[in-house]
Amino acid sequence: MSSFRLRPPVPEDAAEAAETLVALESALYGGTTYTQADLESEWSNLELDRDVRVLLDGDRIVGFGSLRERGDLWRVEGVVHPRAHGRGAGATLAAALEREAAERGARRVQTGAFEADAAAQRLLGSLGYRPVRVFRELRITLEKPPARPDWPHGLRAEAFDAERDARQFHAAHQEAFADHWEYTPREFDAWRASHIDDEKFDPTLWCVVRDGDEIAAGAISVAGLYGGGWVAVLFTRRRWRRRGVGGALLLDAFDRFWARGERTVGLTVDAESDTGAFRVYERAGMTPAIGWVMYEKEVAGAA
Repeated sequence: MSSFRLRPPVPEDAAEAAETLVALESALYGGTTYTQADLESEWSNLELDRDVRVLLDGDRIVGFGSLRERGDLWRVEGVVHPRAHGRGAGATLAAALEREAAERGARRVQTGAFEADAAAQRLLGSLGYRPVRVFRELRITLEKPPARPDWPHGLRAEAFDAERDARQFHAAHQEAFADHWEYTPREFDAWRASHIDDEKFDPTLWCVVRDGDEIAAGAISVAGLYGGGWVAVLFTRRRWRRRGVGGALLLDAFDRFWARGERTVGLTVDAESDTGAFRVYERAGMTPAIGWVMYEKEVAGAA
């Protein structure tokens, strides 16, 4: 009989839970940028009792998982410490998260496994999941001041003002991301809560690109996340694509981070996107650090 059990976490579990992902990334990739502060930032956007579970072996936390609703599609994430590998911990966690998502109405469940983690991919395959997408984390170390962005003719970059710009920026972001794989629109209040009301919100790291009175593109960056500066959102609305706006936005983010003293910048990208984002980031000097494969399974949701 398995000795593993799950429960909702309390804030004091953050250090031990974060260590599971630190240990796993270190084992797979030889190092990690992940910290307890990163996990606490992620948990701050979730309801711990409802959306997060920690996996215990006796009294020790050996893994954790989370659930995020996207309508009929639910995204679940699970991590197990290497010391618990080979004893059914991953299967216990994956099955529990899938079951809970299904009980709460999921029709499809998506979950990821690191590209370097062949064992996790085999496990998901054995549980009926199939690979559907690849994502990568790209990084760059800034060794000198970055080139200044060259904005296309007619466009101008402006500072973000939450009172003036929030609703228009949100609408532009949602429209631009509607073209992205499996994107689920977010209502304004939820979007504001995770970006503007977050304790890491810093308007000086946001960029608004306008064409006349319209927002054509924008970026949301966060300092001190995942080992340095983090470009959380970068978008260009369809009408303004293929004009170099994305590359200019990225250089603008590099410049803002350089001014703040951040020398490492990262972001996550859909490696299979047809928007050309991956190529834009590579041309700017960013290289893959880690990657993961997204798996999907159809489940019988609650009636």
